[in-house]
Amino acid sequence: MTDQESNDSENTPSVALSIPAQTPPPKDSFLLSAREVRRWAEELPIANIGETARQVYNTLVTFNRIQVPTLNRTEVIEIFREPVRYINANISRHYFNAGFPLSSRAMKAAQLASALCGEVANSYKILFLDQVLGDERNFNQKLVIVAAQRAIQYFSQRLFHNLLVYRDHPEGLWREANYLYAWAVQSEVDKVPVRESSTFLWNRKNAKSIDEVYKGMAIIATTNPHRLRQSQMRRIHEKMPQWAELAVIKPAYESSSNSGVFYINIWSDDPPSRSLSGMQRKDSRFVALDLNPVLEEARAEFERAHWESPAHLDQDRSTLSRTLLRPLIRHWTKSVERKFPRTETRNKIEAIVGLSNLLRLLEEKRAFEEEQRKPAKSSSRARSSSPASRLTWNDSVFSSLAINSPVTGTGGDSIFSDSNAIATTLLGSLDDGQQRQDNIFQPNIKKPDSLFTVLTYNESVEGYCLSWKSSYPMRIRVGDVLGIRAPSNPDEFEVAVCRWLRQDRDNEVYIGLQILSSSCAEVTVTPSSRPSSNRQNQYKCLLLSNAGANTDERSLITNTHVFKLNTVITMITEFGNHQIKLTRWIESNNNFVHYQFEYVDETDSAEDAEEKKKDDFEDLWNEL
Repeated sequence: MTDQESNDSENTPSVALSIPAQTPPPKDSFLLSAREVRRWAEELPIANIGETARQVYNTLVTFNRIQVPTLNRTEVIEIFREPVRYINANISRHYFNAGFPLSSRAMKAAQLASALCGEVANSYKILFLDQVLGDERNFNQKLVIVAAQRAIQYFSQRLFHNLLVYRDHPEGLWREANYLYAWAVQSEVDKVPVRESSTFLWNRKNAKSIDEVYKGMAIIATTNPHRLRQSQMRRIHEKMPQWAELAVIKPAYESSSNSGVFYINIWSDDPPSRSLSGMQRKDSRFVALDLNPVLEEARAEFERAHWESPAHLDQDRSTLSRTLLRPLIRHWTKSVERKFPRTETRNKIEAIVGLSNLLRLLEEKRAFEEEQRKPAKSSSRARSSSPASRLTWNDSVFSSLAINSPVTGTGGDSIFSDSNAIATTLLGSLDDGQQRQDNIFQPNIKKPDSLFTVLTYNESVEGYCLSWKSSYPMRIRVGDVLGIRAPSNPDEFEVAVCRWLRQDRDNEVYIGLQILSSSCAEVTVTPSSRPSSNRQNQYKCLLLSNAGANTDERSLITNTHVFKLNTVITMITEFGNHQIKLTRWIESNNNFVHYQFEYVDETDSAEDAEEKKKDDFEDLWNEL
């Protein structure tokens, strides 16, 4: 025997399935009769979801812990499937599209959905082990195949409900799924189709094999779910049957490329991963999940799909948006490496969640600064009596505004003029009491939609990693826009997006933020080449500066309206009205749309200059 074979035999698990201990049932238990269980299920108070869930869960727990004849157990557990599906479909509303950390009720609802799937899987594991380890004379191959397929199916559903709340897989889930799949392959029954029972009439024609349900479970684990919104995860979950038919599982040594390929150790409790050493490639315990056929289908669908936006919500649940397909294709094609190193820190920063809240905060900030400038102007006019002094006042103010104007592009990083600096130059330094008044957000800290302090645990050039406490006044979701008071300049706000979210076994929530811009301003946009006084035709947007690596890139974010590209619209800022053209759709989801734009007046002036360079004879033709 070779060293490799010896190592394999030492690590081979005898039986990797765990089931609850069982005791003899009470003689009068209705769970011993499928007819009685069916009558009980028909009398469930389905209008009362809480009571129905309580009865079904408690009965399932009891059912899995008593000794029931194999054929009776087979019939009874099939009856339980429809009530479990109905309960999970209804209680998921407590944690679907919800902010994190979840409330205690929502968290318990998510745990209940996972536990219900786990109990149904337990019943099928009991059936499987009764057949595999029981008397050979009573062996029923059809029953054992159905039991293995159903168990993996409910493993997959349990995994999905955990991913919906950004939790890792329960301990032992992948070990048991891998074990059942390995058994099916070894027994050469992994491709045998299994039909649904009569209670699932809408799904009876969609017979699925053990191979298909296992591949569906593996694929959803490769989608980088911690970076997806809950609605995106649900759409992907509905797409799994189609993609599972395309994916291929083969021995790891048959895989020649890492592009579009993930690897599974079928003797481990680990989900699919990218990394595989040379020795592991030759190890029979490792198989390759080849997603290249799925990638071809995803690329074709990408060409047909549209970008996601608030205006296209729930337009077609059967198709995926480009917003979702693009990161999926990138992640499946190659491993994404971290661009910048992270530094472990423990810094306090002030943040606010939501684009609307940030826009309101910036509007209040601008109104406060305008109020602060009013007494300064009146005091200055009272002091200045000569034309020279009035000229100095106008020069100082308007030169400052011109420098910081987004149109000229010659200003500094800040998109706002520093009103304190102007006031200091013209009126002298402020006293301590006036300086304390400059913190206009201090009175609003206790409000749930105002700034609050959060703690970072590491930082990089591109963003922050935070621990999001349940004590924070605002909840957060993947894709949410945040405003962060810039550490280097308290008068400015950085614009960030929540890119990923994780929840550990202790229900602690961790998030990753990407900084889109070092500063921003609140502006108004009208979808025409002229300003509109009609409020219904005005849309509040966020103007970003220093967006991305290219400091010349100009962009804005909106959450209220989708504008057409390459059309001239009007942007109203504190510096005046500007015609702009939206040139590129950078990013979009159901929270915001991010556009790149250029100033039309700049483009027109450049074109006029070019025309003047060509000739100067336009006034001459009529004279000749």
